[in-house]
Amino acid sequence: MKKLTTLVLAAGLLVSSFAGSASAGEFKPVLQFAEEFTYGDAGAYGPENFNATSRIRFGFDYVASEDLSATILFQYRKGSWGHNGNDFTADPEAAMLDAGDHFRMRLAYIDWNIPGTDVKVRMGRHAVVAPSYAFGSAILDGRGDGITVSSAVNDNINVGFTWVRAYSEYANSDKLDAWEANNDYYAPLGDDADLVMLNAEFAYDGFKVAPWVMYAHFDNDAIDPTGWRGNVPTKSNLDIDPSSDSFVIGVSAELNMFDPFVFAVDALYSNTKYHNANAFSTPFLEDSYDGFYIAAKGSYKFDNGTASLGAWYASGTDYYEEDSPLYRNDKAFMLLDGGFSASTILFDGNIIGSDGFTNISNGGADSPFGTWGIIAEYANFSFLENLSHTARVLYVKGTNENETAKVGNLYRDASNLLVGTLTEDDSVIEIDFDTTYQIYKNLSATLQLGYAIFDQSKLDPFDLTAKEQDDVFRSALTFVYKF
Repeated sequence: MKKLTTLVLAAGLLVSSFAGSASAGEFKPVLQFAEEFTYGDAGAYGPENFNATSRIRFGFDYVASEDLSATILFQYRKGSWGHNGNDFTADPEAAMLDAGDHFRMRLAYIDWNIPGTDVKVRMGRHAVVAPSYAFGSAILDGRGDGITVSSAVNDNINVGFTWVRAYSEYANSDKLDAWEANNDYYAPLGDDADLVMLNAEFAYDGFKVAPWVMYAHFDNDAIDPTGWRGNVPTKSNLDIDPSSDSFVIGVSAELNMFDPFVFAVDALYSNTKYHNANAFSTPFLEDSYDGFYIAAKGSYKFDNGTASLGAWYASGTDYYEEDSPLYRNDKAFMLLDGGFSASTILFDGNIIGSDGFTNISNGGADSPFGTWGIIAEYANFSFLENLSHTARVLYVKGTNENETAKVGNLYRDASNLLVGTLTEDDSVIEIDFDTTYQIYKNLSATLQLGYAIFDQSKLDPFDLTAKEQDDVFRSALTFVYKF
């Protein structure tokens, strides 16, 4: 912690020295502390039910003019208090990431306008998000290194173009979770993953529509870009040159002409094509995968809170036999770094995101793929000053075909680790209640309580250690200081 304090002070001195010498620009410091204490039962992160974590973000914006500015934001997260590790881990993707300490550059970009135009350019590591008006992007809500160009065509239409170098070279990276295989035993490993997205927003009185299209190319050694858990065979250990191309078409719409009633919908279709993949070494890898996702939510804002009712459907794995005893899957999505935040246990609605109690979807806790669900929520209601609450109930069921004899489904193994995904025979009910107290203007405390009830009718009959997923209880008390 001494190293962190020294670094923060040094950054402050650096900012102060620049501020003292610069007269034309303006420095805007950014500082956020988050301290979280969690207790869970039947969680998936290990036998320790209690955990305490810290996350610190600090940086600054330097605004030279309305046409030119720069942003730098660092992040330090001590994944678990008491972890016997260094204050700063050189490799943020090193072993024991979730339980260790790491320090990284979260954002670093410049914003500038092309002279004489309204075209805005952002260059560097910045947020890259696919449009979503319902529950958060199911496919991409992360940070990447690249360029975004956006412009207002008129008062109602905005367009944007984004290119991201999602990965280059061979070391692991968190850039959009699109990385190449990290295998120091084979060489060369040095191929790229690139992403291009075109998006637009048409906003008029009473409604808005945001169509978008995305393309991603993964060179050899790239991890499978779909939500299906299979690695593309690498050039290093096979005499082939595999790669993949993924296309996604999506649209989001919001109808607010009947405000305070608002209706939102998200939809996407994804297709991934593999080239030169070796089906023998990867028997569940099909040449082409596709899938779709649709979500809708209606909300009504009262004087004391907002009530909403929503649902989603995401296609899951669909196995079939084609002149072979091996069952293949042709349903999957391109998944980079989703931000689906419908709840705090099953999905990515917690504050720090340092605990993963379940992993029920094909793409992880930040994706709805392989599930459908219904959610009812009443948000931000209050009975006392500075104290607000949110209550929600979800029913979630799998959309993955149940072929337990071939691929298994959701259960815990002998080590009490979660295995598999929700199938058509599995369902979950989650109940959440969140409370936030604004202690001071810049300091808040949030208590999240959640309980997930699992219903499973089938387990893998060939795994004698398989047992049903226990019900999950999660509580988290998080203090956030923002300056």
